[in-house]
Amino acid sequence: MCPNIPSPITSCKYEKWHQEYTFENCKLNRAEYGEFLASYITGEHDGFVLNLNGQWGTGKTQFLRRFYSLLCSKGHPTIYIDAWESDFSDVPLSVVSSELVSQLSKINEGIGDELDDIKNFLGKALKGAVIAGAGMLTKHCLGEASLGVEAAKSMFEKTDEGYLDEVMKNHADQINAIKEIRNHLAQLADVLKQNYKYELPVVVLIDELDRCRPSYSVEMLEVIKHFFTTKNFVFVVATDTEQIKHAICAVYGSEFDSSRYLRRFFHREARLSTPDLKKYIDLMDLKLPEDDDTVILYPVLPSYYVEDTFRTYIYWIVTGFGLDVRAIDQLVAKLNACLRVAIKTYHSTEYTQYINFFTLTIALVEFEMNQESFEARSDTYKALYGKHQFNLSNDILLDNDVVLETNKTTKLSELCPLMQHFAHSYLFDTSNMNLDKGVLSILGSNSKSAIPRVDGKIGETITNSIRDTFSKYSTRDRAKQKVKLWLWKDYKTIVKLAGELE
Repeated sequence: MCPNIPSPITSCKYEKWHQEYTFENCKLNRAEYGEFLASYITGEHDGFVLNLNGQWGTGKTQFLRRFYSLLCSKGHPTIYIDAWESDFSDVPLSVVSSELVSQLSKINEGIGDELDDIKNFLGKALKGAVIAGAGMLTKHCLGEASLGVEAAKSMFEKTDEGYLDEVMKNHADQINAIKEIRNHLAQLADVLKQNYKYELPVVVLIDELDRCRPSYSVEMLEVIKHFFTTKNFVFVVATDTEQIKHAICAVYGSEFDSSRYLRRFFHREARLSTPDLKKYIDLMDLKLPEDDDTVILYPVLPSYYVEDTFRTYIYWIVTGFGLDVRAIDQLVAKLNACLRVAIKTYHSTEYTQYINFFTLTIALVEFEMNQESFEARSDTYKALYGKHQFNLSNDILLDNDVVLETNKTTKLSELCPLMQHFAHSYLFDTSNMNLDKGVLSILGSNSKSAIPRVDGKIGETITNSIRDTFSKYSTRDRAKQKVKLWLWKDYKTIVKLAGELE
């Protein structure tokens, strides 16, 4: 009597993903698209291969892991293969075969007997692939794979006629094995449905293919097409399609028609669009200081302009520098690490840390992108205003989400120099700012700079906020209170330490 298996699949290789990766906790708001795509591919039953096309950094891996959890919850046996993890292998067939067998066995331990025939024919196909080569293997693989090396040696010791006979025999065995693998996989799918009450089709998710070496990427596609495209099996291959095209040309030559070649493998293409970065950042775990007097982050925008000043700054900066989801994840992790260090510095020195959050974020991005401007800036201020100093990809307008009182707008390229201005040593004349008359000395430089003019309401508000912060800092400093204002050398030091994090 067959065991009573519940409809959702809970016993599988990546069962932890069922809690960690779901569309309910998806920061990119892709639940609706995930449901749509699941409905679409599970309606295919005649051997179907979908190309999930998304540029690097659009969150393909995050999507596939959530897709895995969704399909398991719907009772579909689902296999996840990270192609990048197995890139060291010379035979993609062995990778897909072993993952298919092991993960299906994990889903149901009682299914082992049903896999014996498939294992047998997979073994024959692997032997043929390693010894004689096949259409999906490039010639350099022969002799490199560990599997069948001794058999290959014995073949080379044969006479020419004997060698040819052996090659022909192995080729015939492989062709027959391909047919039998497809037949037995189709039969296995029926058993999963009838005996174990699972839903069909079985879904195989291939991830990180575009990160693999070109020959391996091409061979993996060939394996899927020739061996596993069969009834009640669906493959979803996540790729940056442009990168895969480059990989194909690297194998077959720059003049090769890679687009036409790819159409041989994929029945349809689904696009993973560029995510809504604003929503993504709003949901990220940004760990800001809880005690107002340990670390003072500035400048702060009034709540009627933005709901969260510092997440808004992150959004402006990542948009301006053209960062993707992965880069944003790394940026926020490094920001959190820097702020933790600042808090510990306060507890060890009792000096309140004054940190310009915008400047810290810019510094992290510049260092990560290896921009010359990061190292070129000296600790004492040198006025090099303009967007070219910061190498922005997009010079965005910052006033779009506020009610404008004037026709002037604030550009990111204007705001960056303003922030940088306040991160250097110079003599600061406060006489025209309605503060105490005289010169405010910030770490005693002999240079003197005017504040960069920034148009628009956002620019005006930020300038006033910085002035207010400096006024409070100056008052505390003159009163001999323990306060520390971060300048460029401080940002550089912490950013270089955080740069060691990956």
